[in-house]
Amino acid sequence: MTTALLPTSSEQRYQALDLIRGVAVLGILIMNIYAFSNIFAYYMNPYALGEPSDSDVWVWSITHIFADQKFYTLFSMLFGAGIMLMAERAKAQGISAAKYHYRRIFWLLIFGLIHALFIWLGDILFIYACMGLWVFLFTDTTPKTKLITGIVLVLLYSAYMSMASIYIDRIPAEDLEFMLSMFYPDQATIQEETLPYLTSYAAQVSDRVDFFKENVLSMGLTFGIFRIGGSMLIGMALYQFGVLTAARSSKFYLVLLFICFAIGFGLTAYDMQNLIAHDFAFEELMFSYMTLTNIAALFIALGYIALLALWCKSSSKGTIRKAFQAVGRMAFTNYIAQSLICTTLFYSFGFGLFAELSRLQLMGIVAIVFLLQLVWSPWWLKRYHYGPLEWLWRSLTYAKIQAFRKH
Repeated sequence: MTTALLPTSSEQRYQALDLIRGVAVLGILIMNIYAFSNIFAYYMNPYALGEPSDSDVWVWSITHIFADQKFYTLFSMLFGAGIMLMAERAKAQGISAAKYHYRRIFWLLIFGLIHALFIWLGDILFIYACMGLWVFLFTDTTPKTKLITGIVLVLLYSAYMSMASIYIDRIPAEDLEFMLSMFYPDQATIQEETLPYLTSYAAQVSDRVDFFKENVLSMGLTFGIFRIGGSMLIGMALYQFGVLTAARSSKFYLVLLFICFAIGFGLTAYDMQNLIAHDFAFEELMFSYMTLTNIAALFIALGYIALLALWCKSSSKGTIRKAFQAVGRMAFTNYIAQSLICTTLFYSFGFGLFAELSRLQLMGIVAIVFLLQLVWSPWWLKRYHYGPLEWLWRSLTYAKIQAFRKH
């Protein structure tokens, strides 16, 4: 009788999950590049550093509409689906998944800490690991329970942030001053945030440690429970419903695509019009990012799932789709690789381009990274069973060195 859970083989993989994951991990860089290359406010507010060029406004608008919060929502859903997949496989083999799940989560927590403190402060792995501690408890509930709980969590977060934007006058003065400095930094704040990335690596680590203690361990985990944890539960339900595995009919996906894009892009259009009409006023920016964009992202992510499922169901099985699937199979490695590439480009120990490039130039870098990862991922997987970090994570999870090189 089998007493150890066996890793998923290449033949057992769902191609749709790999495809969606590949698109998600690439899409995340579209917004992350802003956080790699400049101060916090630059990510959300195109006017944070003064009057922007027309091209900067256009690029920010396009990325806000099509990418902002959409791809990490997709990524979170896929993480939830992965938890459900492991639980189902363990049950089919007649063994408990808990031991392997929590070992897997423990090592993700370690990887996340290393990434957050020594590579980049925008890490999401640590929060994923923390959310994985409790969403696993839902594996034995019905898909409907997972879906409803996930939606409620996402909406509760949106409702809370909406109230915060409406009753902004009730926010303590010290907290409000801090929030304003994050969205509309003065010259002193800009210099303070920029300095570590133009000086030593030690200064950067110190800045990341402070950010981790002051933000990730408080606001980050609170945000994670509602927004990311909720998305994971939705992903678990969608996996069980067959939505994420392209198991539903083409008609189902066409209807889902139309409805979700209509709602999601409709909300985003209103969001953009509202921001521009109010000159990116703080109250509107808060309402936009924490409420409208948050809800719109969920619908647009579902629309992307439908679009990618239709692609997966099509007769086309060409090189491009296989390349995206390869990126998805190596999502962990590619996510960390993006951090290594970007910190080398922007920080002082590398090319020192922090706060030097326009948004249009940043999108050029994104395109180059996309191309590199779409080429190197299938090349690697022709020679190896897993990406290097996937192999390490699996070996640690199963407490056994996994096969690596193909013969």
